[in-house]
Amino acid sequence: MIFTKHPTQDQPIARKSLAWLLAIQIFILAPHFVTAPIWIAVVWVIVAVWRWRIFQGAWNYPSKTKKTLLVAVCCGGLFLSLGASFRFESMVSLLLIGFILKLLELKNKKDFVLLIFIALFILAAQFIEFNHFLAAFYGLGCLTLLCATLMQLYKDSAAQGVWQDIRASFYILLQAIPFMIILFVVVPRMGSFWAVPSPQQSKTGMSDSMSPGDFTELMESNELAFRVSFVGEAPAREKLYWRSLVFSFFDGQRWSQSREQKAGNHFNQASNKLQSHLEHKGEQIEYTLIAEASGQPWLYSLAAPKQWPENLGFARDMRLFSFEPVNDRMSYRVTASLDYQLNEISAEELEQNKLIPKNGNLKTRERAQEWLAETGSPEKLIEKIFAYYNQSFFYTLKPPALGVDFVDDFLWNSRQGFCEHFASSFVFFMRAAGVPARVVVGYQGGDLSSVDGSLTVRQRDAHAWAEVWLEDRGWVLFDPTAAVAPQRIQSGIEQSLSATDRQLLARPFGSSIKVLLLMREQWDAVNLTWVQWVMNYDSSQQATLLERVLGEVSPLRIAVLVAVTGSGFGILLFAVLILRNRQRDLPETSRIYLQLCKKLKACGFSPLASETPRHFAERVILSKPELSASLNELMDLYEQLAYGDNPEVAARLRKAVNNFRSKA
Repeated sequence: MIFTKHPTQDQPIARKSLAWLLAIQIFILAPHFVTAPIWIAVVWVIVAVWRWRIFQGAWNYPSKTKKTLLVAVCCGGLFLSLGASFRFESMVSLLLIGFILKLLELKNKKDFVLLIFIALFILAAQFIEFNHFLAAFYGLGCLTLLCATLMQLYKDSAAQGVWQDIRASFYILLQAIPFMIILFVVVPRMGSFWAVPSPQQSKTGMSDSMSPGDFTELMESNELAFRVSFVGEAPAREKLYWRSLVFSFFDGQRWSQSREQKAGNHFNQASNKLQSHLEHKGEQIEYTLIAEASGQPWLYSLAAPKQWPENLGFARDMRLFSFEPVNDRMSYRVTASLDYQLNEISAEELEQNKLIPKNGNLKTRERAQEWLAETGSPEKLIEKIFAYYNQSFFYTLKPPALGVDFVDDFLWNSRQGFCEHFASSFVFFMRAAGVPARVVVGYQGGDLSSVDGSLTVRQRDAHAWAEVWLEDRGWVLFDPTAAVAPQRIQSGIEQSLSATDRQLLARPFGSSIKVLLLMREQWDAVNLTWVQWVMNYDSSQQATLLERVLGEVSPLRIAVLVAVTGSGFGILLFAVLILRNRQRDLPETSRIYLQLCKKLKACGFSPLASETPRHFAERVILSKPELSASLNELMDLYEQLAYGDNPEVAARLRKAVNNFRSKA
């Protein structure tokens, strides 16, 4: 068998088709211009102008030397802008460059179709990079335009207009959507066969260490950290301490995880054993948390988790973690207890959480021993230092610089700081007194939506607090920041700062205007639903949904569901097509007249069975004399078309009906 080229593939491109291609490029490239290097947009402008001048015959196609040089310059620009690392942005940018430069080789319809195919890959990249629901609708709009562009390419010049092509493309995609939904719901969910580093992983919130001043930078970020949907009513704000990392090692300047924590070889072994010594008290809280990509393995959880997905780990310091870096948005369901008690801990872990450097912060060491001797117990010692914090300390985003012995400098000199200052100094003080203590970092509070009750936690909600080991009570949460600025815990960070500090704080758009705040909450609610049921639709959600619908999930029942649902959509589509075809079989005069009747029905006028169009119009004019001129003109055109098939009259009548406006 001999295969030959399609006779139309080598035909030149019409002016309208080229204009359409340049227009569709703008729509497809526009979202990526926000994240890609700005010079790529400049390259597109140059190439688009060049290609149009070629079409006009003013310029020539670039030679091989010029094309090679242009490709080399673009590759060099990518290297200088994005580096040599294999990242998602690099792959997308390279695809954009290919999509743009191909315009300079566009000679026939075959090249045109190739560009359309490249555009489809760029649309797929768009879904990965911009994965909220508006991106999906925008992508469907671009796909509609791509189909219309192909129609423009292969139709003759006397065919229907542009808007008819767009409408036809829209109807084609609309017919495919029901079947797409069916396949999306029932086809087994599978992980990717390859891993693509997420472009969002650079927007990491928490670091794996902490020193005074680190959290101040996070306050300037309004990036989303995670969203939470509670089963039932959300806990009070002052109870929302979202654990992320636990720091047990202090080198005199920075807090970090201990060597045992970093190694992680005890995680899996200790999980079940730890749960056996963990006593959950009071009410259980169930929630679903959707964490944004961070590029880090640590996750977020309230207090002591009791139940969590099997693909997550549970560390000895009572935090959840992922076995792989979170390079994409992750959803997980957790049951936790706000009131809990750990009844057993190893001697090695207790000693680890007593360690402080041998030198430095002498005044704090001496004062800790003195106060412990005065109070006689860790509980009384905590009361005393909290009372000290409450007396003369100031909560601020702009604390003065501290010396090498920053604990001494902060506690006994400056007395101005942020949450990490208070947590660091408190834990050091307790350890200096011989009491096991550790620093916990994560997030506190969040914005509770009045629309759907979900909680939005941003980087600006980052927080640090402490845990102290007390006999017969286990690890107990203590937050020295609450002693200095209780408004931070009860009402949020903005309410606890001075007017000067509030200017440094990142504030969500519309947070100060009630209407804009409500719109933002509605937006977040819709986007959260999209993320939960579309972007994070995994095998567990699929199993739950199918169990609700089918009762028992089996291949036979799934096949019956697909057959019944598909048949229903098919019958509905068939009925719609029959009705449309019936309308198409009507004479053009009748279709236009029915359109006019629909407009007049809106103001209470319907034609009688015995009325001619002219008599109907006269009856309307009697009630609405202001419509006399327009209706008489319409009737004159209608009668001309009815008694003489004139395409020009038909176009005039169609335009007049489309422009007709009746006042109720």
